[in-house]
Amino acid sequence: MSLYLPVLYVTSREGRKSIYVAEYALERLKRRPGVETRLFDPRDLPLGNLVLRQWERHPPVPAIEAFSAEMARADGFLVVTPEYNYGIPGALKNMIDHLYQEWNRKPFAFIGAGGLSGGLRAIDQLRQVVAGVAGISVPAHLAVHHVAKAFGPQGPLSAADEFPAQFDRLFSELEWYARALKTGRDAGEPAH
Repeated sequence: MSLYLPVLYVTSREGRKSIYVAEYALERLKRRPGVETRLFDPRDLPLGNLVLRQWERHPPVPAIEAFSAEMARADGFLVVTPEYNYGIPGALKNMIDHLYQEWNRKPFAFIGAGGLSGGLRAIDQLRQVVAGVAGISVPAHLAVHHVAKAFGPQGPLSAADEFPAQFDRLFSELEWYARALKTGRDAGEPAH
């Protein structure tokens, strides 16, 4: 079973260091058999501040309509997020809130990229947000501590022998949930 697992990178801040983690994750995920992926960056999407959700816009914004279609097609998501003041970046919450059904009954895996905590508080907050859009958080996650020292444009700067296995374990769990939930979604909606 082929899976489409987009990487959602979720900050538009200048000088962002966690983009290197997202790019590394994307390249490793591309190597996995039966997985299609691509990176979505809020800098490339005209989301602006949430005024109308995608389905409320008349006429729809073509770039957001294309983003919506890609998320609807996805079997699961890998979210790479920094932590801002003990929480998730506003760009991430905004990206999620623009859509709803596209996230339903699909798994989300998280990579936090931060300072001392490695984005763990952002991951905890994300689990609540994902539940609110009827998504499923996979139990595993990955925290990249001191991201500016751990990753650069070429990938890991430290623990280079450990990161590949950590990323691959997370990907394996995301793929397992993606297959299981895809089977469930294909079987139809639960009885109400």
